Amino acid sequence: MNKYLWAECPTDYWPSIKTLVAKSYNHAVEKIVIKYGEQLDDDYILNTVETWDQLREYLNDNYSIALSDLEEIDELL
Repeated sequence: MNKYLWAECPTDYWPSIKTLVAKSYNHAVEKIVIKYGEQLDDDYILNTVETWDQLREYLNDNYSIALSDLEEIDELL
């Protein structure tokens, strides 16, 4: 299992660092899409977003939430 991190910055709050454990980069993206879909009560996001860039664009356009790149922690060390 790998640990991934990203920064989340809503326009009206301080940025925060999020982490997630997943089998692979693609698995991490899937888990994060589901997480945001459940958090925002929006089934649309679960059905259409497949990549990190699509998620970033969707959240920025619809919820004014900016996300950084998704990085594997081991690669940053």
